This record gives sequence, C-alpha cells and structure tokens, in this order.
Amino acid sequence: MRRGGTILTIVGILLAVTTAVIAYVALTGRPGTQPPAATPTPEKMVAAVIALQDIPAYTDIPADAVGTQEIAQSKLSNHLLAPEAVVGRRAARTILRGSFIMSDWVVDPTTVVLEGKNASLNITPDREGGARVAMAFETTELGSVAGAIQNGDFVDLLISYNLLDTQELETLETEASEICLPDCPTRADVLLAQLLLQDVEVYRVGAWLLPTPTPTPEGEAPEETPEQELQPEPVRSNILTLLLSQQDALVLKFARESGASIDLVLRGVEDHQAVRTETVSLQYVMSRFEITVPPDPWRYVSQAVAE
Repeated sequence: MRRGGTILTIVGILLAVTTAVIAYVALTGRPGTQPPAATPTPEKMVAAVIALQDIPAYTDIPADAVGTQEIAQSKLSNHLLAPEAVVGRRAARTILRGSFIMSDWVVDPTTVVLEGKNASLNITPDREGGARVAMAFETTELGSVAGAIQNGDFVDLLISYNLLDTQELETLETEASEICLPDCPTRADVLLAQLLLQDVEVYRVGAWLLPTPTPTPEGEAPEETPEQELQPEPVRSNILTLLLSQQDALVLKFARESGASIDLVLRGVEDHQAVRTETVSLQYVMSRFEITVPPDPWRYVSQAVAE
C-alpha cells in the first residue's frame, strides 16, 4: 500500500508541475496590447516641367516639346514648375525626352546678350541651317551708321580699295630717276568699291563680360547718385560682335588686315533679301551718271585720290 501511495504522490507532483508549466507558457506567450499602427501620410506631389521630346542644345524650345508630370515634393531641387518658364527660351544643353527640366538647363537669349556673358549659348545657325561663329569687328561712328546699330540688327558690309598698277609704278620710278622737274609723272591709284558681305547679324554692340557693380557692404548706406547722373546717355561702342560663317569670317579678316576701308549699312527690320551689285569705279560713275569725259580720261583722277 505504501508503494502505491508513493507512486500516486509522484504522479500528482508531475501533473502539478506540467499544469504550472502549461499555465506559464500560456500566460507569457499571449501577445500584449499593442498600440494601433499609424496610417502613413501620403507625400505631397507637385507638377514639374518635363521634356516630351529630345531638345537639341542651343535651340529654342517650342510649346509642344514640354509638358508636366507630378513628382514628390521632397525630390524637388531646381526643377522648373511652369511650362511658361521654358517655352521660348533656349536649351543650354541637350535635353533628353522624359527628363525633368532644371532651371540651369535653359537660358533667355535676350538676357544672354544684355548681360554680356555666356555668349556661346546664343550662337544659332543661319537661315539655311549653316553653322556660324562670333567675330569682333571694330568700326567708327561714321562707319557704323552714327551709332544706330543695335543688338539683333542686320547689316551689309561695304568695302573699298585703292589699287595701284605695279607696271605703271615701275615706269614712273624709271622716269623719275631722270631729271623731269617740274613735269615728273605722278602715281594714279584706282579706287574700287563693292558690297562685301550681306545680311550679317549683329550679335552684340559693345564689349562682353561687363564689370559687375561693387556690392554695398552690409550696414552701409549706398552712395547717393547726383541727379544729373540718374539717367546717363547710352554709351556708344565701336566694337561689334558679328555672327558669320567661318568662310565669311576669313573674308572679313583678310579685308581688315589688307588695308581696305570697310563701312556698315543698316538693313530694314524685315529685309533679308540677297542683292547683286556692280563694282563702282571712276569709270562706272562717269558712265552711269553721264559725266562729260575729258579728251584723255585716264590722265585725270579725283583730287582726293591724288592726295
């Protein structure tokens, strides 16, 4: 009997321990009360300008080349948000289709010229699509239509040469070596004038990279400007930047360095017609205007040429 009571006691202890373990596991394994999960706030979206087609560098951006697409506000940097800020301006780089357009990817052609910087961004092809280069040209107030030429105007370039007959010069030198005073022969140059280049665009009047005004130090009042200096007269410049083909740039360089006299004439705002002209010489003037010719016309030249 004692042995059976011992077994029952052991079984009771094991059942008690098992029940305690099961109760502990059940209590500790029960998930506690968790706070409700926060509902994520949707990120604000903003419409930004996007390229609808590839836009080549240095070309004007048409309205049908851009549109808008939403982008997360947190991803905005220097994105342009309104198509009006892009249309009509010029691409400063190649813009690929599907790219968001940044503010430093476009420039205003007028601002480029007025501010006198980033000149290469505004050099456009000619009317036939040919490449052009910018070339500086120095003229005079008389040769530049009394300062009337402005940015964006179109001009023609006129050229004149005083030509000398080298064979006649040798004859004159031979005769001059003999005693012929006071009837020694004099040199007679031939003056010729012709239209050199047509419909040349004036990129800018004046120098580029204009000095930036010195900023006023913080805390100091700006200097007062005298009343008579508030509206100064526009500064005229004899330096012009012209847009030319490479070949025409070489022609102008040769004419300038060979001693030719070059004047500019201003075209009308809508005048881009190519014209054909005749070389003007003394013979042309005498014939066209029916000026009476002396018995031996080649013995006579204008006083200005003789001097």
